[in-house]
Amino acid sequence: MFKRLVLYLLLLSTLGFTACQKEDVSGKSDYKTLGTAAHNILSASPYSSLNIEIQYMPGYPPDTGSINNLVNFLKKYINKPDGIQVTQQEIAASGKSVLSIDEIVDIEKKNRTVFTQNTTLSVHILIADCNYDKANILATSYWNTSFCVFGKTVNDDFGSWGNSLTQILTTLFEHEFGHLMGLVNQGSPMQKDHLDPDNGAHCINSHCLMYFDVEKSTIGGNIFSIPTLDANCEADLKANGGK
Repeated sequence: MFKRLVLYLLLLSTLGFTACQKEDVSGKSDYKTLGTAAHNILSASPYSSLNIEIQYMPGYPPDTGSINNLVNFLKKYINKPDGIQVTQQEIAASGKSVLSIDEIVDIEKKNRTVFTQNTTLSVHILIADCNYDKANILATSYWNTSFCVFGKTVNDDFGSWGNSLTQILTTLFEHEFGHLMGLVNQGSPMQKDHLDPDNGAHCINSHCLMYFDVEKSTIGGNIFSIPTLDANCEADLKANGGK
């Protein structure tokens, strides 16, 4: 989960935003506790392919660059010999200014069309047209194969950044997918202790994609550099079936 930024463009030379307090929402079928699908996402068996369903509300379709970046990120870390497929669909507007986690769950259940079956694992990404009911949140992961990005919040903060909006959306996609893959220590056991004791399920390395407050992202010229996973996070993924 990412917190919304308050940008002081004339004063700051770096950008930080606080990421992800994971939501604990349990359910049946594909709807299971966050982190429990980590090995299945990372490994080639029993699921040899991955289908990512992106459903977005009017006005908030993801750009091609952010989707391509996510697919390339996943190809680097997960074993899916039969490939990764991404489908997109516009769904109805929420009609709300904010959504609660229960409302997000309800929207997914009413609209999700692709589910894990046979040899294909499915992940659902919702892009909402409003804010979260918890202040200053850009995205949140909540089930083992589900997360939500708050498109209005992202656009309000970064819509004037032009091409850099791709980098910001990429960072959200990849960070939340990191949680689905069990980082850190909630689904993919740590090979070496790197858990942030004050911000659970996040990496203590401030340069890592899974740091709770992703720093070292430059504002100069409206450029946002995409953080990467550090060696400890990569080792956790590999030990749990990843590349």
